[in-house]
Amino acid sequence: MKPFLFPAAFMLLILSCSGSPPEILNKDWMVVHTYDQERGGIYTELNFFAQLSDEDGLEDLDEMLILKDDQGWFWKLNPESWVSSSRDGENWIGANGMTRGSDLPGGEYRLLIVDRSGQREESLFRLDVSNKPSGIHEFPRAQLQGDFIRLDSAGHDPLALWFYNEKGDFVSEKYVSAGLYSLDQLLEQEELQIVNWFMLYFQDEEGGFGLKSGPYLLKVPTIAGQAPF
Repeated sequence: MKPFLFPAAFMLLILSCSGSPPEILNKDWMVVHTYDQERGGIYTELNFFAQLSDEDGLEDLDEMLILKDDQGWFWKLNPESWVSSSRDGENWIGANGMTRGSDLPGGEYRLLIVDRSGQREESLFRLDVSNKPSGIHEFPRAQLQGDFIRLDSAGHDPLALWFYNEKGDFVSEKYVSAGLYSLDQLLEQEELQIVNWFMLYFQDEEGGFGLKSGPYLLKVPTIAGQAPF
């Protein structure tokens, strides 16, 4: 005799197999205007993170897409390429420095989250790119000579210096104002042995944009010198 499956039990079986869809709780993004001094060009980057929830666990999340539907292109992230963080019971995933190598258009974008079972959740947001600098004179910049760095903030303080080694691995972050600094004021001795270059960054929280310039190549001397400026 064939077993009889009650409709309620059948629905419960379907639900248990399909799992729960992901949920987008919050979104946080920053448009970053970047001056690439090596190439001499200005382009736009997007830093984007979403606070997510999934009753099946965050490990059930499979893809994050940010789509510009009216232009037919998108960025696609997965667990291997996104950055995840948990703080105060909140779970965020996303990425910094997403770019198309030119200016990003303003207007409407769509966030799409997909889990391993194919269930999805989406949310719209708008990018404001009206704060684009008119030229490189509006970017914070650095002058290097010997073991000294002079920082010109272009009226933007405080500045963040992000130091990296030759492989591009992050080493240290320092927050300073415009002025003249020796490298040993900014870095510990063990950091001085491995740093190779840095980026300069300012973030305007109220304006909702960032300004970044670099990379600046460091040549760390073995003997401290006198200020050349």
